[in-house]
Amino acid sequence: MRQKIFSTFEVAKMIEISPGTVANWVDAGRLKAFNTLGGHRRIKAEDLKTFLEENKIPAPKELSERMGTKKVLIVDDDVKFLKLTERFFRTSRKKWEIFSAADGFQAGSLVGSEKPDVVILDIMLPDINGFKVCEIIKASNKRTLVIAVTGYDSEDIKNKILAAGADAYYVKPFKFEELLKRVESWPS
Repeated sequence: MRQKIFSTFEVAKMIEISPGTVANWVDAGRLKAFNTLGGHRRIKAEDLKTFLEENKIPAPKELSERMGTKKVLIVDDDVKFLKLTERFFRTSRKKWEIFSAADGFQAGSLVGSEKPDVVILDIMLPDINGFKVCEIIKASNKRTLVIAVTGYDSEDIKNKILAAGADAYYVKPFKFEELLKRVESWPS
């Protein structure tokens, strides 16, 4: 997937300030950027988003639209559930990038390489349990939405996964539309 990259003029127009202010932020090291071979400053969408959040500046709608995609990682050792969930998300939101993993090790690798915005995480995995995977994901990036799913509902499991950092908890079977609403409401 091609990264979204902006010039200082595009950033200035989006957040309605002067291009000089954006250039000053870059030159002062406040806004992460790189220079092209021609010496022009360029800002990655992710870096702009982080800067805006850290400085409590509302992100313009245009930035979200231009970033456009969410990366969704689905982790479950039940192949049927995994494929069904993948298919649902691929047909619901074609702009989203969907990744899947059948175990905690593979999930950890994908979290590191793909940096998903959302992880739908089965709690009972064959190798590393979902509680530990959740802790690793949240240690890597607290802004990642972790939705825990399980077929083994209990108050103890729910409390334990929420304490590990999960943002939501669903018991199988659940309505995919509810899951979709939760994912859509999460800022990427």
